[in-house]
Amino acid sequence: MRFLTRSKWAGSPSGRRHCLEARPKGVEPYQLPDHCPSCGEPLERNEEEVAVYCVNASCPAQLVRNVEHFASRGAMDIEGLGIRVAEQLIADRVIGDVADLYILKPDDLLELDGFGEKRAENLIESIAASKAQPLPRLINGLGIRTVGETVAGDLAREFGSLEQLSNATLEQLEQVEGIGPVVATTIVDWMHTPANQKLLEKLKASGVWPEEDHAQKPQVPQTLAGLTFVITGTLPTWSREEAKEAIERHGGKATGSVSSKTDYLVLGESPGSKLRKAQELDVAIIDEENLRKLIGSGPDRSA
Repeated sequence: MRFLTRSKWAGSPSGRRHCLEARPKGVEPYQLPDHCPSCGEPLERNEEEVAVYCVNASCPAQLVRNVEHFASRGAMDIEGLGIRVAEQLIADRVIGDVADLYILKPDDLLELDGFGEKRAENLIESIAASKAQPLPRLINGLGIRTVGETVAGDLAREFGSLEQLSNATLEQLEQVEGIGPVVATTIVDWMHTPANQKLLEKLKASGVWPEEDHAQKPQVPQTLAGLTFVITGTLPTWSREEAKEAIERHGGKATGSVSSKTDYLVLGESPGSKLRKAQELDVAIIDEENLRKLIGSGPDRSA
């Protein structure tokens, strides 16, 4: 939950003088809250930002969006659990956090508008099936600020379990490629919030505790090792998630935005602004067929 924003102009010396001159006499200076007015948890503020945040994943004021994100396709992929259902579950106090989803029974849903026996059973089955999702999806689903799909994958590969991640120090997190002090601090703060620790305990008790078992992974040629890819548009046969998993399985990295560190843009139909950005940066552009060829033989590294 974000509580305050302020423009750069207002934070400049001239901006502050103007604000002070415009302030009515007798008005007390605003004091930033140090605890969330909704759940009472301590608020977080990064030194480089003006805004303050509540990092409690179970905060009532942001729980609907947290549940919606947890169930989204990039996270736990719970079919049938969109924002409207999330609103119903929370408004009727059926759940108090995302971990409560895993103790739901069909009868709990029959009281909600629009739910009959079949729909209730389907949602319960979809929730149960999500227990099989891998660790990166669960980390992404937790909704830790600054941690998206790419960072979640990096954290899963580095630490292997939520237990190891929750015990990681700032120094250990900053050693992970792409994670700086701000992201590391956000993760540590989230993991040390008592309400979030309770949430993790409930997830573990419900059997939602995947781990990365590197020894059990099939040994496939790491033909894409050291290469960074971005996918844009709709691919002919692969979904974006399938392409991303294929890239990572063969040692590559799939990110969400084009930068000077991007090696290849994988181009599908109806691409967005990423194509223009790749062209500006002279990034190599390939289609799905050529991506498959790279996976099979790797790039020509002699060029």
